[in-house]
Amino acid sequence: MCQSTGEGEGADEEMILTLAALVDASLVQVEITTGNTARFSMLELIREYALQRLHAAGEEEEEQCRRRHAAYYARLAETVIAHFGPEQGERDAHFALAQELPNARAALQWAEERREAELGLLLTGFTRLWHIRGQMSETESWMERMLALDLQARELGVYTAPLTLRIEKLYGLARTLVRHGKGERGAEALAQEALHLARRIDDQNNISNAFATLGMIAQASGKIDEAATAYTESYHYARLTGHSGLKSRALSHLADLASTRGDVGHSTALLEEALINAQASGMTWDIPSIKTMLGHLAHQQQNYAAARARYQEALTLFRAFGSPTYIALCLEGFAATACAEGHYAQATRLCAAAATLREQTQTPLPPAEREAFAQTVATAKAALHEPAFGKEWSTGAALTQDEAIDDACLT
Repeated sequence: MCQSTGEGEGADEEMILTLAALVDASLVQVEITTGNTARFSMLELIREYALQRLHAAGEEEEEQCRRRHAAYYARLAETVIAHFGPEQGERDAHFALAQELPNARAALQWAEERREAELGLLLTGFTRLWHIRGQMSETESWMERMLALDLQARELGVYTAPLTLRIEKLYGLARTLVRHGKGERGAEALAQEALHLARRIDDQNNISNAFATLGMIAQASGKIDEAATAYTESYHYARLTGHSGLKSRALSHLADLASTRGDVGHSTALLEEALINAQASGMTWDIPSIKTMLGHLAHQQQNYAAARARYQEALTLFRAFGSPTYIALCLEGFAATACAEGHYAQATRLCAAAATLREQTQTPLPPAEREAFAQTVATAKAALHEPAFGKEWSTGAALTQDEAIDDACLT
């Protein structure tokens, strides 16, 4: 099966016949997913035997097989972002990709062992899945290691990855660090390097992304004026590219900054424009993120009906991604709105569900959001009293992601 991977139509037919024979002999298991996709897996005994045969085939054959495996998953990594969406079949595709994470991890390990910098950077496309699923430490680790591998290759003057690939991973790692409160771990240096390299090759798309990353870092550090300058530059270059998705993200950053400054009206207008651009470009991950932000703003303006609607729309879309961190963020906003409307039992359950999701993924609330969350919990507890509050909290803590979303949306 490994030998036929990527070797043409005839090899594919041979592989299918081989798989069919193995399934008939109960040596390979086949599972049909809800998306009507077949996934094959070996029994452990057969896996061990196959590994023994691979080792016996000789070092060269094993090397070629592992290289084909890594190359296949590098190509698959390029499709990861395309599968992030709630359209028909997308959720099944997302979960199918998530099942490939052990294979992706094995390919990354092989690329690192063989010092294959470009292959390793391509494979870090899978870190998007780890990030979405709340596995932050693994996301950071692989990106750091593959960027270091690429840097070593450049310093030695050996074959390296395309510069655009390095740029994308530099600001990608910087954003990952700052989003998880680790900006002090060199995030600004990573973003500055990305900007320098993007300017060197006049890559306007990545210049915009690098400026946006610098804005995120400055904003997280409380340097609002620096953030405004960086975000404005990001929007300028986004407009030059004419890419509606890039403009959407630049507008979202400006909106977030306007909200920080207390200009809720301007922030809302920017987000509405960002939403239009995101929908036009088909950026299905950005749409629920923007709707969540619009929910926050509606809540601030005490327009609770609008806030509830925005959060429900976002949760319905987020369900497709299975992302505990972002679902928790949306549930927290919804809980605050429910509490403001006097629905204290529901607010308690959703706060507990969100807290459990964050604990499971080790992604604590950002410092800026802890006071508001604590206030929601305190208000609900004071209204319900014990033991009612404790009962609702226990119920919420036991909810699955889907059950928590249903609790919020089926009201």
